[in-house]
Amino acid sequence: DIDTGVDFTHPDLAANIDFSRSVSCIGGVPDQTPAAWRDDNGHGTHTAGIIAAAANGIGIIGVAPGVRLAAIKAGDAESFFFPEAVICAFVWAADHGIAVTNNSYFVDPWLFNCRNDPGQRAIWEAERRAIRYALQRNVAVVSILHNQGDDLAHPQIDLSSPDFPEGSEQLRVVTNACAVIPVEVPGVIGVSADGQKLTKASYSNYGVGVTDLVAPGGDFVFQGGLAGEVLSTYPPALSGGLGYAFLQGTSMAAPHVTGVAALILSESGPMPPGALRARLD
Repeated sequence: DIDTGVDFTHPDLAANIDFSRSVSCIGGVPDQTPAAWRDDNGHGTHTAGIIAAAANGIGIIGVAPGVRLAAIKAGDAESFFFPEAVICAFVWAADHGIAVTNNSYFVDPWLFNCRNDPGQRAIWEAERRAIRYALQRNVAVVSILHNQGDDLAHPQIDLSSPDFPEGSEQLRVVTNACAVIPVEVPGVIGVSADGQKLTKASYSNYGVGVTDLVAPGGDFVFQGGLAGEVLSTYPPALSGGLGYAFLQGTSMAAPHVTGVAALILSESGPMPPGALRARLD
């Protein structure tokens, strides 16, 4: 789970955490000290629970409750996923035998990286190479489509970039020469979200040629209120001691697919990402 880390003491997750392959990539330098990859945001613990919360008689049960889960921390406490951390994460996954990665983020600071801008093109090329390196080593890559309600097959406007430093956002026109990373990198499995009424979630991006699968992401506004969101694990220190939280987003949809991918691999054994993608379809 390439995310903001995980609360490895959570009772629904502790039994399934793979300490030998968990790492922090913040700053682009691997650090396996458990304190370094512990979740200080909450997002990573939530996605981890959807994938692999244990069937232990308490709390929730993940999609694949018996799999081993490595936390690769690439997002910081403010949920920024900068290029050096994400590149490190994919190289780590490739070099340490990770079978499938969940990617519930976009690479900051640009939602769309446009190839006609030298800086954004450099980010696109570096991320593409890192993901290709992972794919070539049989690491399947599952990613979200994000939450702007846009058609990524025909993008028009980016309102949120750059999102760092704070207050730098500016409206800009974007085209298909601009790509969201990692979901629009070739070979990545793109996931959009639906709600409990099995219709597209109000916020979910979509797009022919970008969307591979749809999975439950919740929809507070139109499909069930709080009960229509996704309940999963959350650090007790960040949830008033509860240890669980309702959230919605394509961030919650992708881990459902990652969990199913883990079940397929558990049953059928290793396979190339393209074959796994076909099985998911």
